[in-house]
Amino acid sequence: MTAEDDPKMLKTTATSIAVLEYLEETHGARVSEIAESMGLPKSTIHGHLTTLKHKQFVIQEGDFYSLGPELLRLGNKVRTRDSGYVLARKFTEQLFEETGLRSIFAAEMDGKAVFLHTASGNKMGWAHEQLGNRLYLHSTAVGKAILAELPEQRVDQIIEKWGLPAETESTITTREGLSAELEEVRNRGYAVNRGENFRELYAIGDAAARRPGDVIGGFSVTGPAHAIVETGKEEELARQVTDIVREFELELSLV
Repeated sequence: MTAEDDPKMLKTTATSIAVLEYLEETHGARVSEIAESMGLPKSTIHGHLTTLKHKQFVIQEGDFYSLGPELLRLGNKVRTRDSGYVLARKFTEQLFEETGLRSIFAAEMDGKAVFLHTASGNKMGWAHEQLGNRLYLHSTAVGKAILAELPEQRVDQIIEKWGLPAETESTITTREGLSAELEEVRNRGYAVNRGENFRELYAIGDAAARRPGDVIGGFSVTGPAHAIVETGKEEELARQVTDIVREFELELSLV
């Protein structure tokens, strides 16, 4: 049964959420555009927008609607609800300063890697590494690092929920292949993403724990494959990532 088929799900709430997702995807839209895209009457969409505007989930400028400040407040609550998440910001920025590569901290939420902190200095960030983005665990370095620390039962639950979809020709798409990869991650001490969710991108990640068996999230660095593999920098970068994780875990233990 899909979420849409769940008898407990309120269709009105689902429609409001769909409106917000459409506004996020389009960077704002008019009532007629939303209604046409969703196949609903303009009066219905206007009703949802009026309710969302009243609570500042959307803002209106003329006949144009866009996402509102209440979403920013709620999103920040997610990033700050755990003292470890707050602490991770400093170490994400430190990782970027040391490596010069785009750096992120992500936590596992509902079986996906949710980006809570990113650091790229003056470099333009990649779209898939924006705050709040949710990526599959099996095709990202930070995700595989987290999976390698989770109990097998939890890994199976995540796979049952999201599957192992192929995002590129390099994506691992079988349970056997993933199990072998996770064992390699444990033996190596860090995870590698070899163009598995975006071609030509290479990432190195490591999971962080509050205490043994209690994973809080993970850090990773990302760059063009030629800048990491062909220059022989993988081991050096991996050491920098794992060193940051150990420093983070040490400070986290004192919080």
